[in-house]
Amino acid sequence: MTTDTAVPSFPLGRGKRRKNLTLLTASTAMDNAESSVVTVLFPLMREAMGLTSSALGTIVAVGKVVGMVSGIPWVLLARRYPRKVVLATCSGFWGIWVIAAGLSTSFTQFVLLYAIAAAGFAGAGPIALEILGDIYGDSRRGGATGLLYGGVALIAGVSAPLFGLLAGSADGWRYGYMASGTICLVVGLLVLVLLDDPGPAGGGTRPALDAVERRARSLRSGLRELLATGTFRLILVQRLCSGQNVIMSFGVVFLVEERGFSTATASIVALPFALGYLAGTVLGGRVNDRVHRLRPRSGRIVMLQSSQLAFAAVAFVTTQVAWGGGIAVYAVLFALLGLLQGQVPVVNRPLIMAVVRPELRALAFAVSVTTVEALAYAGYALLVGHLGDTIGLQKALLAVTVLLTTANGLASAALYRPYARDRAATAEPRPGGPGRPRPSSP
Repeated sequence: MTTDTAVPSFPLGRGKRRKNLTLLTASTAMDNAESSVVTVLFPLMREAMGLTSSALGTIVAVGKVVGMVSGIPWVLLARRYPRKVVLATCSGFWGIWVIAAGLSTSFTQFVLLYAIAAAGFAGAGPIALEILGDIYGDSRRGGATGLLYGGVALIAGVSAPLFGLLAGSADGWRYGYMASGTICLVVGLLVLVLLDDPGPAGGGTRPALDAVERRARSLRSGLRELLATGTFRLILVQRLCSGQNVIMSFGVVFLVEERGFSTATASIVALPFALGYLAGTVLGGRVNDRVHRLRPRSGRIVMLQSSQLAFAAVAFVTTQVAWGGGIAVYAVLFALLGLLQGQVPVVNRPLIMAVVRPELRALAFAVSVTTVEALAYAGYALLVGHLGDTIGLQKALLAVTVLLTTANGLASAALYRPYARDRAATAEPRPGGPGRPRPSSP
């Protein structure tokens, strides 16, 4: 059995890696913290502004669509200027717009300011993932990605019930936004001062391929190479057909509208979801790395399919069965949903890292995460919001989080053959010698 021994592009000491990972997690979490305010306190916004469920879909969709457009420009800025400066700006200092959104006086004004804020946060994910991919080798990226997304989920899960406490005030949603924006500013300052990033030229630790580096700076050539990779194309299709993410965007509203809980009580499920997500990312990342080492040609695809099909089954039980026993039963079910949802990034992100050259990873994540995933998220958020107004959120979630996820999990089998081929063709430096050159086409 072949063992992957690829080393990181920028080797750093364990202490510095942990510090970097903590800062990358905090910067990535800012977008999720802002989303928590919307999902948890939307019932208050609905009452204050006379909105319907479709308005929540509009808010989520606008944020994702704007992020879809703005992600790549942030990545290009990070190629020209120091990455930590760009990351601190888009994930931290951009929080001023979150504060402004909390001060808005109409729904239209709120959506506009929310969109501007989302345009900044969209750059954090791809840049953070590029840095993570540079400091961890292939055999450890599942665990590292798990820690990052687990930390993001934990921050969102802890903040959601805290925001839920603001439901006692009619202006609670405003206070939530102002608090979230202030935290963003603090995180931006910490990233700017404390993040260790040697930059793309990192003292010769990357392969000395000057011609390749020049070509990677070209957006057109970079996109052409990415789309020529069969695995990457299929991952884009797979993410485009993923409706899992809307479960927490509408989860609290679902429990309020369909199960009769108060906003403060319903918001409790965000914490067990986050804890489940944390377990799914941290433990799932480690399991994913182990399965990958045992079955390097197919292990990650097996993990991806298993998590999707299991998620669809638990989503059915959660949304289609009216459980007695108060919020405790739903807390357990949402914890299971979080556990299974946490499997997705620890498989999906290392999959991309394994088939894309280091120079193009930030662009790959800008395309896959902030563009395609954002487009899917926006579309399904609008769809669930519209269906929620017409046929109810229970049936809407059945269609998107259960049936679509089941079909997507089965269709993911198409990744097995191209992933094995593209992974073998991707060059990464290995101890004792250079990696194999990647062919120009798969």
